[in-house]
Amino acid sequence: MVIALAVIYSILVALVSVNVTQAFDAPILYAAAPLILAFAVVGSIYLWRNERNTLLQTFNAIGILAVAVSAATFAFPAMEIVFTGSSGPWTAKLTPMFVAALALYGTNIWIDAAASTRDDALDWLARFLAGPNLLVSLLTALILCSGTLIALEWLGDTAPASQAVTNRFLERGIIPPATVLLFYWGLLLLLSKWCNTLFLRWSMRGWGDGDTPARSHLDRVRSLSRNPESLEDRLQFIWRRHEESFLVPRYIGWVVPVLGFIGTVLGMSLAADGIRKLFASESGMLGLSSELGNAIAPLGIAFDTTLIALSLSVFLTLFLSLVQRSEERILTTMERQLRDDVHAYGF
Repeated sequence: MVIALAVIYSILVALVSVNVTQAFDAPILYAAAPLILAFAVVGSIYLWRNERNTLLQTFNAIGILAVAVSAATFAFPAMEIVFTGSSGPWTAKLTPMFVAALALYGTNIWIDAAASTRDDALDWLARFLAGPNLLVSLLTALILCSGTLIALEWLGDTAPASQAVTNRFLERGIIPPATVLLFYWGLLLLLSKWCNTLFLRWSMRGWGDGDTPARSHLDRVRSLSRNPESLEDRLQFIWRRHEESFLVPRYIGWVVPVLGFIGTVLGMSLAADGIRKLFASESGMLGLSSELGNAIAPLGIAFDTTLIALSLSVFLTLFLSLVQRSEERILTTMERQLRDDVHAYGF
């Protein structure tokens, strides 16, 4: 598996390196520097400590660095769109990096799961329920948010009929992009936890059957019941980790609509300030009509930011509830089976 990861990481990091050099018009030979450095680090770690988990963690660190570089590169055109209204033509070169960064995120989750296979059963289950790394998920959410802004800009240029929608995201200041960023962050966290829940449910199939197939993950969970004296403490620890793992998604679900309300207050404040200046001016009726339109234009920020934030919040809150319910159900089933094992086999 380590060899397969080395090949995958080489390809993905090479895509990121080549895209960075192309985006900033640097010589293509500069793309080889990160690969040489990565292999030098991995080789040094392998010679120093020939351990599977150490190598996996080294690959993980290299992948996180590549995702961070991708996020920083994508942040440039996103800021151009937000603050200047358009991005440069070089953004069309970033498509391979977008795909490679998402693949690196998925590989990072895979490595986290693989690196914990030798942990204690309780630690393994707690890490499994905790979900993905918050920093890596945030960086990937930044890439997705930037990609969405670039796609909306392209859609607005190629399909004028869609400008009624795209302008609400691209011409309402920083709040809509920030809302989209938080939405993607919460979505990535919940998607990972949902996939972990499905995997745990699959691993527990056949529990209680007389002819249960040998399955390492199921054996890990069942081993928790072999010490009945500490079973209650272990179950309480698992439920606490379950609750803690939803703190950040719940906070994101709360912040998203709050950002919309902040945009409402900001837009109304700007509109009120414009109307105040309008009445204080000495313009005639002809000038008044044109200045009035400029004065109430910030009301678009007020209403559109709230519309975007509430729409995204509805979906995110629903998905949060579904994922939490699914995880609670599988943990309840696991707890019942562990207690049954204690009573049936007297572990």
